[in-house]
Amino acid sequence: MHARVYDLDTSSDVLSGGALYCPTCGDSYSSLCERCPDDGSQLVAYPITNDPLIGALLDGRFRILQLLAEGAMGRVYEGVQLPVKRPVAIKVMREEFCGDPTTTQRFHREAQLLTRIAHPNIVDVFDYGETDDGSFYIVMELLRGNTLDAILANAGTFSVRRTCEVGLQLADALAAAHAQGVVHRDLKPANIILLAALGDWVKVFDLGLAKAARNEPDAGLTNAGAVLGTPLYMAPEQIRYNATDPRSDLYALGCILHELLTGRPPFDGATSNLVLVRQLNDPPPELPESVPAPLRELIGRLLAKNPDERPASALEVRGHLEARLAAELGSDEVLTLTHAALPTVIKA
Repeated sequence: MHARVYDLDTSSDVLSGGALYCPTCGDSYSSLCERCPDDGSQLVAYPITNDPLIGALLDGRFRILQLLAEGAMGRVYEGVQLPVKRPVAIKVMREEFCGDPTTTQRFHREAQLLTRIAHPNIVDVFDYGETDDGSFYIVMELLRGNTLDAILANAGTFSVRRTCEVGLQLADALAAAHAQGVVHRDLKPANIILLAALGDWVKVFDLGLAKAARNEPDAGLTNAGAVLGTPLYMAPEQIRYNATDPRSDLYALGCILHELLTGRPPFDGATSNLVLVRQLNDPPPELPESVPAPLRELIGRLLAKNPDERPASALEVRGHLEARLAAELGSDEVLTLTHAALPTVIKA
């Protein structure tokens, strides 16, 4: 049961810049205090903002502290879970989407699916609910890292070894999601975090377009006719029919691996429509000769226009990448990578 509780008892102070909060426990105090009376931490001022969610207490348990990021579907905030004082990330959907029945169904479907998946390469989802004004939120683990697109922008390209290490973890994450009947539908570098402190540990997040991978029609979620996904990483069948299965995610994985090795997605263009046309019609560009032939062949199969010509599963892709790593590193090092200790939440 997810109660609709939306406590804004500190909002007037927050808007005027007079409220403080404890970064350890998340409790709010007036500007007359300097340290938290419970744990002694130095209090921090809420950012001066007209965002009514800053300082809000959701469901009596999740205090919103500050805005972290903003996307097409909503905003992501840093928060803390009370009373256990666990740092969390809270994704709140934009108000304009919350009144739409299709989006409402998609949100509840997404949240339920994500709570079923427990995997070290997928961001954990702890809870979900609605605010008093009807906005939906999802509570997730808080990570400290950089998105893959930001890392790639600085690095230019990845080595074969690093590409295979990242790709292997992505294949692991997809295999776990697909085993639960979930297709990501929007896998892209911006939805992947690398935790550098844990040796490029991969975390896939924002399965906001995920949907149960079933064969029966789902008219309630598809009648609007909107194509869901990102053109640079969208499989041809997703463009043509708005239809996906696990092999659509494998196509996106192929696009990502190509981009890691070359610094550019395989199909790009000045406009989204041009990118979509190229996804549908253009053959994949050739990879450099410096990329080992087995890896070039694997990426070529992943980028096949016909889903039947792609690898059958993420586990199959994982096997190929693991073999490639064994050739690059030696089997002992691959064993260490694939059986590393599971990462924990990186706290602020």
